[in-house]
Amino acid sequence: MLLNRLIQQVSLKISRIYSCQNWQIGAILTTLTLPVFFCTASEAQSSKTVKAKEAEGKQYVISLNKAQQAYYAENTGFTSSIANLGLGIKPESTNYKYSISTGNKAVFNYGVSQQPNLKSFVGGVFLIGNTTKTILCQTAAASTTKPATPTNKNGTLACAAGTAKI
Repeated sequence: MLLNRLIQQVSLKISRIYSCQNWQIGAILTTLTLPVFFCTASEAQSSKTVKAKEAEGKQYVISLNKAQQAYYAENTGFTSSIANLGLGIKPESTNYKYSISTGNKAVFNYGVSQQPNLKSFVGGVFLIGNTTKTILCQTAAASTTKPATPTNKNGTLACAAGTAKI
């Protein structure tokens, strides 16, 4: 009984200190009969590194969306040039390749992963009436291919198959 209480206390402390991808490991340590599985420190670090790299792609596409809205307000049209947006974003980084594609009353901003373990992003800015509306989507899984463009159905924006709204 004393041993069980000690294990529960250690379990609680470990679960407060160490978690792997939001999965609390403390519950596993509550009895001696269950095996103990931990993610390694390198796996936890790798997950954080992936999230940090994906944050670059996400933030840049968000910035491109906002800049397209401002560009449209000033020029009554969208641009297909990253340089024209004046953000100082380079078209390519170690992790992502950025590009713009214009459509009918819309523009699509891409952050396509150059690493096989990172998700890709697509942002859309749509002209709806006299205003612009944005959407940001990411691929459901890591991908180095250009995601499908979001859609506008009567003012309702949606991410395409294989992508999810974020």
